[in-house]
Amino acid sequence: MDIPALKSWCDELLGIRFDVKWGGVDVYSVHKTKMVCIFYDGCKMACKVPDDLFLMMTGIPGCRPAPHLARAGWVEFGDDCPLSTAELQDLITQSWNLVVDKLPKYVQKALRPDSFIARSSE
Repeated sequence: MDIPALKSWCDELLGIRFDVKWGGVDVYSVHKTKMVCIFYDGCKMACKVPDDLFLMMTGIPGCRPAPHLARAGWVEFGDDCPLSTAELQDLITQSWNLVVDKLPKYVQKALRPDSFIARSSE
């Protein structure tokens, strides 16, 4: 798992904010405090995954329900996770979308201006 590449990917997401919390956990959030992805223990990452992928993802060696966040659909990926950096980047993007989907419409519009233009022209 290429942690620097994954953190760089997070930095590129629209509206993302970086904080260090809880004594050394790197937290990437959108719209104030809505967490998208976290990095901790130097070699672990966790993010929200779609409900239909949660059980499948937690069955992969090196992946497990994220401590304290599993009930919200988060999966932890360890350094022995067999997923490629590209696959993990896709999961981070999906996490961003899942979080943004729960935000107020005016925030969604600011974060996804093209999607709202397309919908209004239908």
